[in-house]
Amino acid sequence: MYTFQELIGHQEVIHHIQNSISHKKVSHAYIVDGEEGIGKKTLVLTIAKTLQCMKKGTEPCNHCISCQTFDSGNHPDVIMVQPTKRKSIGVDDIREQIRDDIEIKPYQYPYKIYIIEDGDTMTVAAQNALLKTLEEPPAYGIIFLLSSNYQRFLPTIVSRCVLLQLKPLSQVQVENYMIHRLQIPDYQAKLYAHFAQGNIGKAKKIVKDPIFIEMRNQVIEWVDQIHKVDLVSLFQMQKEFEKYKDQIQEVLDLFYTWYRDILLIKQLGENPYIIHQDQQKYLLKQAQGLSYNRIGQCLDNIRIAKDQLLKNANFQLTIEMLLLKLKES
Repeated sequence: MYTFQELIGHQEVIHHIQNSISHKKVSHAYIVDGEEGIGKKTLVLTIAKTLQCMKKGTEPCNHCISCQTFDSGNHPDVIMVQPTKRKSIGVDDIREQIRDDIEIKPYQYPYKIYIIEDGDTMTVAAQNALLKTLEEPPAYGIIFLLSSNYQRFLPTIVSRCVLLQLKPLSQVQVENYMIHRLQIPDYQAKLYAHFAQGNIGKAKKIVKDPIFIEMRNQVIEWVDQIHKVDLVSLFQMQKEFEKYKDQIQEVLDLFYTWYRDILLIKQLGENPYIIHQDQQKYLLKQAQGLSYNRIGQCLDNIRIAKDQLLKNANFQLTIEMLLLKLKES
């Protein structure tokens, strides 16, 4: 059920939209921009449902025929524009699904609303075709363009739309969402929220992703071994990293948060700021064997390795050097 009250965060954008609705100053076109998983589609569907609601308020009533039709997924005047011949929306899609269709008045509702997901992947020809509609839209027509990078749009498209940018949520907001909406234990919610980086969509994926838990367990095991094994075993460990080559940034983030927690627990003992809450006793044990200087060096070396791999450094050499430095420190 789509309502503004159910949305998490983005209060500034929500206030802007509700204010526009209450003063009857809704624009004919919006670009809703933000990273994948941030909540663009949920927000836009909530706006569309509210605009079509027969009660004409700043929240959908959820009871009128329009709200019920919307919730069933069959609203005739809320149109999801889809690519038909290729992965991205082309000029024919714009002509057939928007330009020709928008000339037909709404069936029985106030607006005809068109929603284009991944709008920033439209071809230039498609954008130019859409531009003609944006220049002379009918009073009942509203177009929402969803994007991960609005700068990919032609400047002429951007200039004719209201830009709404969705920013990452706070870690606390994501934690609370996971605890109260997804029923995740608080110690796990803290861990997942850290890696979600303010993105509810990412948080949901992490919860369902068995590889994340596997990676975390593997990292904990590696950290324990690094300071104990000989060089031959250390180089063998490097080969094990190959399994996670595509997720290496996440793996190194797990390394970083582990050593960060070691530092925190060494300074404060068991405390609520630890990301790996369920491992506090183990962290405390490891902290006793590492000096502040050694922990700091480990954190520095992990940061350097992350930066090098982002710049396409040799994977094997970078991981080998990291493991050696972690062992030496």
